[in-house]
Amino acid sequence: MQTVMERELRDLTESAKDLSWKKHGRSISFYHTGEKFPAVSLTGGKCALDCRHCGKKVISRLMPATDPAQLVKTCLKLDGRGCRGVLLTGGCTREGRVPIDEFLEAVKEIKRRTGLIVLAHTGLTDDDGALRIKEAGIDGVSIDVVGSPETAREVYGIDIFPEDYTRTLKAFEKAGLDNVTPHVCVGLHNGRLFHEEKALEIISCIKPSNIIIIGLTDLEGTPMQGIKIRPQDVARIVCKARLDFPGSLVTLGCARGKGAIREEIDRLCVKAGVNGVAIPTAAAYDAARKEGLAINEYEACCALTAKDLT
Repeated sequence: MQTVMERELRDLTESAKDLSWKKHGRSISFYHTGEKFPAVSLTGGKCALDCRHCGKKVISRLMPATDPAQLVKTCLKLDGRGCRGVLLTGGCTREGRVPIDEFLEAVKEIKRRTGLIVLAHTGLTDDDGALRIKEAGIDGVSIDVVGSPETAREVYGIDIFPEDYTRTLKAFEKAGLDNVTPHVCVGLHNGRLFHEEKALEIISCIKPSNIIIIGLTDLEGTPMQGIKIRPQDVARIVCKARLDFPGSLVTLGCARGKGAIREEIDRLCVKAGVNGVAIPTAAAYDAARKEGLAINEYEACCALTAKDLT
């Protein structure tokens, strides 16, 4: 017999799926980054935070470009080999910012000399910072939103408050960026649901083009190694995001656990009407076919929408 929580998730899934198909159609986008849309770390393997869930391991795996000249050179090479775009990311300062300001003149040159789509993970910013990012020609921004100061303190080791995220999101909207894509990490608070619904509430201060739901991945060698997320928790937040933001796309981002957990997340979330999946598993394809969905595939970052890529 189903438990109360299982029945609740089943009902949420049906409501979210029906709304998704009504608003966005019976199709799903699968995103493959690979060589066509690589991520570049502006700080190399350096980060002032050394967060408990990451330990600098994610950025250390990325292509480095730690000064403006190197970034231009790197992007010219990427453009020359037929890449579609690039995601600029990197470690954060103690203020929760990716130090992108010093690279904005380089971004202008890249936009002048190539056809690359340029996206950026920015961390926190303000009105002036958002306007500079917009004027540099960056096509879209992604911001990780943490709904609880306690979670930020526990995992990031710094104080970040809801108003800091609200200020950042509104600054990008005010600057006129068309693609503002908040990210919510399910299970960031030691594997359990804690901050996620508040994060969605914070995001509601704007009309996001796309909300990306990711999940804690237990990276080896980090303090949170071995902490597993529940696929049902990810599905619950996907459903909540869909119901709270009917006009926005809801996408599963590339970070969402490993192995069987990742496959079950894909299965549950496709069934719940998620609009996109980054680096889909075989389970995502299987679930999409069972639901009778048209599958659109893109060699691009999942922060982009089909509208951006056509």
